[in-house]
Amino acid sequence: MDRVDRIADILYGVASGEGLIGYAPLGRRVGVQPNHLGGFLEQVSERAADRDEPLWSALVVSKGSGLPSSGFYVLARRLRDEYARFEDHEMWARERRRCYDAAHSA
Repeated sequence: MDRVDRIADILYGVASGEGLIGYAPLGRRVGVQPNHLGGFLEQVSERAADRDEPLWSALVVSKGSGLPSSGFYVLARRLRDEYARFEDHEMWARERRRCYDAAHSA
């Protein structure tokens, strides 16, 4: 299992509990510095979008703000055209709900 698969698996587990995970705890679990997770999270999201799955990276947040990094919003709008018309907070809430619903329906 590569890191992208491992991150996706962890985030699916987080979604099952309707939770969130910080960048630092996620980084520790996969052996990556938190500031280097962006590329891996982008791959997780691109793969999920190709499969019409939720963008699991919506569940990864900063300890200080409790929100995803600004890169999440840019990526989500690139991968999902419908998000162009939503404010960040609404888009994030919708994608979190997609994650939680998908984890519970599996």
